Amino acid sequence: MTTAAACVAAATLTESATLTATIAAGGFFIDVDHAVDYVVFEQQRDWTPGAFLRYYLGGHVQRAVLVLHSYELFALLGLCAWWTDALALWGYLLGALMHLALDLVFNGEYTPRSISAFYSFTYRMAHGFSMPALLGQQADTLVLPSGFWAAFFRGATLRTPPPRPAAPPLNVTSTAWD
Repeated sequence: MTTAAACVAAATLTESATLTATIAAGGFFIDVDHAVDYVVFEQQRDWTPGAFLRYYLGGHVQRAVLVLHSYELFALLGLCAWWTDALALWGYLLGALMHLALDLVFNGEYTPRSISAFYSFTYRMAHGFSMPALLGQQADTLVLPSGFWAAFFRGATLRTPPPRPAAPPLNVTSTAWD
């Protein structure tokens, strides 16, 4: 939705088909690395959209390489865009940066660890790309809504832990003075 809004704004303000198309590409194609990780590193073979979505949103991911979701790649792309002043590269970078910013905001609520550090490729590599080590989250901490579209638009929610039993009341009727 935000990519579509950014594309409408770019088309309206600049009338540049190149900028508009590459903003769309940056906002969308950044997520290709999830599919690569799912098939190559997670070795999943159920390629249906529902299975893919349940796997990711359900917290089952064990390895997160996510090459396209990294500050280091953005720095490199930024340098290339600055060096070449290529409109298409600037557009891709804008779309992908918007996507990354939204990931930081919305994915941060699912982890007790630093979501900002997670988007550094070097940080992920230092942790062996291990999702439990990176985010400290387990599949049993997340609840998925039923149905593909509900899960797609709402995402997972954190399971509320069972309430702790109340501490037994203190016996204050007896004192050392008795």
